[in-house]
Order: sequence, then C-alpha cells, then structure tokens
Amino acid sequence: MVKQKVPDLEFGFFVLAEMQKLFDEDKIKINSEYQRGDIWKHKQMIELIQSIENRYSIGVLVLFINDKGQYEILDGQQRLMTIRKYLTDSLDLNKTEIVKYSELDVKEKALIDAYCVYYLKLKSYNEETKEEDITQTFLRLQEGTPLNKAEKINAYRGKFKDTFRELRDTHQLFTLIGKDKRFRLRLLAAEFLLLELKSDFEHKVFPSLDFDSFKSALKEYETEISSKTIKFLKGNLDFLHSSLNLLLTAIPPREIITFYLLISYLRKFKAENSNLMNEFGEFAEQFFKNVNSFSIYDTVPPAELTKELFEKYFNYKNEARKATSSDSIEFRFNFILEEYNRLYPFIQKDQKRLYDVEQKRTLFFRQKGICPECNKKIDFGNCDAHHTIPHSEGGKTDNLNEAVLLHKKCHERLEKRVKKEKSLVDSSS
Repeated sequence: MVKQKVPDLEFGFFVLAEMQKLFDEDKIKINSEYQRGDIWKHKQMIELIQSIENRYSIGVLVLFINDKGQYEILDGQQRLMTIRKYLTDSLDLNKTEIVKYSELDVKEKALIDAYCVYYLKLKSYNEETKEEDITQTFLRLQEGTPLNKAEKINAYRGKFKDTFRELRDTHQLFTLIGKDKRFRLRLLAAEFLLLELKSDFEHKVFPSLDFDSFKSALKEYETEISSKTIKFLKGNLDFLHSSLNLLLTAIPPREIITFYLLISYLRKFKAENSNLMNEFGEFAEQFFKNVNSFSIYDTVPPAELTKELFEKYFNYKNEARKATSSDSIEFRFNFILEEYNRLYPFIQKDQKRLYDVEQKRTLFFRQKGICPECNKKIDFGNCDAHHTIPHSEGGKTDNLNEAVLLHKKCHERLEKRVKKEKSLVDSSS
C-alpha cells in the first residue's frame, strides 16, 4: 500500500490592513499559469464582504511559499480578488448597504482592518515531486467548485503545457477567435498540439480530446517535444490565419479543429501545394455557407444542396455536437476531406520521397551508365535520381518509367531550369 503523503503545514493569518500592501509589493501571487480568472458573480462578492462586516468566517486559504518567497495561492483566489476589489473601491456597491472602504469612519475602518483571513501554508515538499504535488493539491482543492477541462489541463506543468501556452499567447490566429474565458483558447491550442502529436494522419486515426488523453500527453511530453513538430504546427496555424482570416471570428472552436486537421493533412499528403492558400480559403467559405444554410431541425434541403449532399452535411453538423470523441473527429475529418477533394480534386503525394540504391542501380544499367543531361558517363557513387514528373506534383518514386539518373551537378542544373520554366508559365497565366 502506498504510504500517505502528510504535508508539512503551518497555520497563520493575514489582517485586512496589511493585505493591500502585500498585493502592491507582489507578495501575494495568484498564478495565472493554472488559476482561473475572475469567475465569481457579483452576488457572491457582495456576500463575502457582508461576511467580513459581520465578523463571520470566510474559510481558510491554502497557499505555499514559492521560489520567489511569494504567497502562492492554491485555494482562495476568488476570495482574495474580491477583498482586493473592496480595498481599492473597485467593487460595485450600488444597491447594497455596504460602505466603500475609503469612506469608512475611523472606528469602522479599525474593525475591518483587524479582520483576520486565516490560511494553511504548505511549508515544504519533496524536491523531486514538488511540481506534481503542488498541481495535484490544487486540482483536489477545486473539487467543491469543479474545474472545467481547460482549467485542469492548465494546472499542469512541463513542456506540453509550456508549448500550448506559448502558442496561445503569441500566435495571431487566437486574437481573431474571441475571449479566453476560463482558458478556452489555451484549451484550443492544447487540442491542436495533442492532435498534431498523437494523430495517425496516414491512416486517419485521431485521439480523443477528453481529459485522460491530455493527462497522458502531459506526462509523455513533460520534458521534450520535437522542434520539427512544433514548427510544422505553427505553419498550420499560419495557413489557417492567412486563408480563413475574418472567417475565424464566426467559426465555433470545434469547426476550427476540423479545419486544423484538414490543413495538416493536405500539407503532409497533397501533391503540388503552390496554390493551397487560395484554394483553402475558397473552400472554407463554400463549406461554411453549406453548413450554415440549414439547421439540425430542417428536413428539406436548401436550394443550393442536393438531397444527398444535404444528408452528408446534416450528419456532419449533428456529429459536431460530439466534438471530443475520436470517432466524431474521424467522421468529420473524412467528410471534410471528401468535400475538399470534390471541390478541389488533388493528387496524393508519394510518401516515398527518395529513390533507394536498388532503384538507382536499375536506372544506371538501363541508361548504360550515361547521364541523359550531358551524355557523359556517370560515377554511381556520385549521382541523383530525378522525378521527370515532379514529386511535389504527384510523381511516384516507385514508377521508374518517370525517373532518370543524373550527375549531381546535372541534377541541380535541371532542377533550376524546371523551376524557372514553371515560374515563367505561372507568371504568364
């Protein structure tokens, strides 16, 4: 049996007279890394101040002393934020009998200033498990007023948390989506990260977005995440921001998740992506026009949709209500990919990018050791195989009828010439 963890506790109290100074000097720390924002209703705040006026208990805070010597709050944030509002006259007291703190007479102020706010201070932790112990203490203290999934995920620490928080705080996509109430946008960033890390795009298999999946990822990626993965994820967000732009202000987060998966898939598997930005934006406009042309209570297709297409969009829309299950995510992704390919047919990129030694050897003997670019003999140890149909445009690496073997320098010259010719064609069209 696991031995019970007995915390090293110390009982103490603040008096209201000293609390504003503690806030001003940054001695009380409400850590936005895992704490919720200001979520109390006005009625709850008024009742707290009335309790203080009547000398009733307002419960016990739980805190610990962090590495900067601050009182970091694990339980009691809403009470402290309300007290601070009251002390600074920023709490709306209209239609109440409560007198503003600044307008109290000497006797009343002395009584208020002497009010004690009691706390339990966690004095020490095992250094090896300190971060986990603090996180778990915070999570368990909130069970009385349940944390939502976003708040629970945000309470953890480590590379996974640092990555999705940095994405949310720095990427311009999130400025278009809306307010980050109760960490909703941090959760969206975490969902993007989880999907990029744990999805099998080739087989179209995706993780559930439930708390257990995040908890597992938070542990698995506590210390390290591939910089290549993070760079690709940021590239996906750049595509979404640039191609959807103001559409993002009207799209529910569950729909943005589906579009994230689509752009990630297309960038991985679609051949020839030079016009992807424009295509993607045009597709999004058409897709959302179709999705929003009817409600889930409609039984008759709108004029612009056939009965068959209406049923497909109807099922997509209905499935979106089960947004976090892996089956729902897979269903919606397969439909949106099918729709994209219907409106913008594309060729799948061959996942085998480079020719292997045996393929090069076949080409060498087929060409009798001669480079077709310069008609000189090839040194097999210093040559490249070239796709005559560019790989980026769907050229298949396993189809040797669409391949030639060249000197490395000849290959470089050919690539430059092909690129220049393509640029001239594009500029004239």
